[in-house]
Amino acid sequence: MSDFSSAAIKMRASQKQTMKMSQSMRLTQKQQLALKLLSLSSQELRSEIYEAVEKNPALELASDFFEDGSSFLNTPAHSSYRLSDYERYGGVSSALQKASDDFQAALESNADERTSLQDHLLHQIRSMRLSRAEQELCSLLVQNLNAEGHHILAPVSLLDKMNPKPSESFLEHCISIIQKLDPVGVCVTNTAHSLLVQALDRSDAPKSAIFLLNGHFDFLNPPIPEKMAKKANRFLSEQKKLLFQNSKNDLDLPAHFSEDEMKEALSFIRSLDPHPARAFGSPEVSFVQPDIVVESVDDDSFASSLSEDGSEKIRALADGSLLIGTREGFFLARLSKIATPILKISEEFLGFSSKENGDKADAESKFARESVLSARSFIDGVAFRSATLLKATAQIVMLQASFFRSGERFLIPLRQKDVAGAIGVHESTISRMASGKFLLCSFGVFPLSYFFTNAVNEETVQMKKIGELSGEKNIPTSKEGVKAEISAILEEHKTDSKPLSDQKISEELLKRGIKIARRTVAKYRSELNVSSSYFRS
Repeated sequence: MSDFSSAAIKMRASQKQTMKMSQSMRLTQKQQLALKLLSLSSQELRSEIYEAVEKNPALELASDFFEDGSSFLNTPAHSSYRLSDYERYGGVSSALQKASDDFQAALESNADERTSLQDHLLHQIRSMRLSRAEQELCSLLVQNLNAEGHHILAPVSLLDKMNPKPSESFLEHCISIIQKLDPVGVCVTNTAHSLLVQALDRSDAPKSAIFLLNGHFDFLNPPIPEKMAKKANRFLSEQKKLLFQNSKNDLDLPAHFSEDEMKEALSFIRSLDPHPARAFGSPEVSFVQPDIVVESVDDDSFASSLSEDGSEKIRALADGSLLIGTREGFFLARLSKIATPILKISEEFLGFSSKENGDKADAESKFARESVLSARSFIDGVAFRSATLLKATAQIVMLQASFFRSGERFLIPLRQKDVAGAIGVHESTISRMASGKFLLCSFGVFPLSYFFTNAVNEETVQMKKIGELSGEKNIPTSKEGVKAEISAILEEHKTDSKPLSDQKISEELLKRGIKIARRTVAKYRSELNVSSSYFRS
């Protein structure tokens, strides 16, 4: 019995060696980076680019629209503010600090229901007798202001959006209109500029205050009249030595400033408001920057760019845009020039990476090669994102040609799988591509995910096919198309004495070849932010 047990244990404890074949696929770091960049929105990509540039010395910014247009020329000179030696500092106890934090938290938990600065200024602009060009440019300038009333982008960059382009003198004229509105001192570059605008608007402003605010704001540090007068007089004496007159002599400045004059100027400047826009609310506004632009092309000469047999429907042009031929005509798809900063590899690091002399040179060249390799991988990832976005958009335009020609009512059902198969990528890649990306066309700005929509139901699709046989091609079958049809029906019956109920809307849709239930109509109406017939009566 014991022999049998020991034999059984040996059999159970024996080892066997077998061969097993398996196949797995792992993404390289470069592929993982490319997919990560593809899933980012334009704002997230911008942050990722600046973080990469900061970490990798071999990666440089060649150009960035927002950085290049961030300062406004022809404004008074100013210097960065630094703390004065004459300011006092102190601490607080932990109890007072906790009370302060609790009070701050209570303030931040309440919604800001005040009128925004933009709404307040636009209301004044609309009430003024201005030309159409003045109103349009003033409105653009107002929308370009931050919560402080300062320019976000350089005002001169707004001229590119006007047609015909006004002159820079006309821009200065429109800026001066806004600066004189209530509150005085907005539509400026910085706080010093705001104080100058307020001073020029008042009749009691002393010339010494105008002098200090007009490019000599640093004379106020420290704010001691005696030292302010010494700095100003030293500047005036230096100006006398110049062969040419100073451009600011039109202010008729005296040859000397006394200490009393500087005291008067300091008192006047303290009476001005460094934050004139603080009385207005700052509602949360999300600005959408389109990643891609689609334009309709009516010129038949583009037809020659495609193959004569019609087999080639997409052609890359010299400027990087894509020409797309569809049954509805020709369209151009291009990446937004201001959505993504342009990157390059540092020439200095390219030179370092080729050195191989000495131990120190080897270490430097190794670091340089690794940095250049990482920079190239990042640039390739950004390029992959742009190429995938452009190719996928071209397919969307081809499949949704009726939308881009006639509007959202003609949006057809489309799956991400269809676009993925057309450009030869996985469906998950299209899902990443559509996340957080926006497209600009003649009908507005739309998220790319908007173009992937389901069919309402099979009955409506079949009714459309039957309608096409009889010549009717305008029956919407997608969810967004039916919602647009509901909006059109409500618009047509808005003057009726009795608002249409959901059941009546369902019956009206059925007359147009769209069969959906009343509950579905109620759901779509709610998504359109339209109240029920009871509240519309």
